Amino acid sequence: MVQRHDLSISEHNNEDQVAQEATALVDHGRWRLSTDGRELERTFKFRTFKVTWEFMNQVAEECKAQRHHPEWTNVFNRTAIKWTTHKPLGLSLKDTHMARFCDEVAAELGEQLEDGQGVEVKRVEGEGSVGDQK
Repeated sequence: MVQRHDLSISEHNNEDQVAQEATALVDHGRWRLSTDGRELERTFKFRTFKVTWEFMNQVAEECKAQRHHPEWTNVFNRTAIKWTTHKPLGLSLKDTHMARFCDEVAAELGEQLEDGQGVEVKRVEGEGSVGDQK
């Protein structure tokens, strides 16, 4: 459970609101808080590279609109994302907004959750199962 003292919040932000939103993302979602409390981190997995690329394109469009970008990497059907604010350093409302946006887009695009996270892994005709891909 995230405690207020675990967070490093960017100056000029409503600290209570950032803390509340970050706590909801970590405690009730699939986001993790970095050990220094400055980043929200999560990996998303999709059925194909094409869907993964669509996810990244939609996030990139919102990044442009919000004037805020992530640190991210992509390998095949997975995208790892870190949200943080560099100036002033720490978590901000932009970070929590973008993390929620990522969750929404991922849900719309059929994010593939790992075993034990409530989504059945199915074999698609002509393709290996999601669990077979690494």
